[in-house]
Amino acid sequence: MKTEDFQHLLLRSAVTVMACDGSIDDDEINEIKRMAESEIYFMGYDFAQPLVDSINYIKANGTKAVNEYLNDLTVADLSARQEILLIEVLIRTIEADSKIQDNEIKFLQLVKSKLNTTEETLITKFPKQINYLIDFKNYGSLGEFTEEVELE
Repeated sequence: MKTEDFQHLLLRSAVTVMACDGSIDDDEINEIKRMAESEIYFMGYDFAQPLVDSINYIKANGTKAVNEYLNDLTVADLSARQEILLIEVLIRTIEADSKIQDNEIKFLQLVKSKLNTTEETLITKFPKQINYLIDFKNYGSLGEFTEEVELE
């Protein structure tokens, strides 16, 4: 996937997982901004307006926006390195507010089910997150995100 398209996908990923628990926490937004301003995979990406647009879109469309993202991810042509970076962005966003919600884990598992990277590879890369990288509840087999996403 081309760099700019990948950067936009990463931003959408972070906003989508942030919204899955039904709230947009300032700590999560700050973590997204921190990543966009300092991580090499966002270098040169003007994230300010896409961040606002992504938040507004998910507020207006809820669960539909989550499933549109998952469908887009299914056809994305990601390298192995891009898949690991995507999981890193999701993990950092999930952990930003220090509250790991079941819907965030469900979303993470659905994302993992769309990728080619193995669970073993992800656990090796992110060993501290083993408890939510392993799909204990088989969320990845659901196919789509079914929880209601309503944001004020």
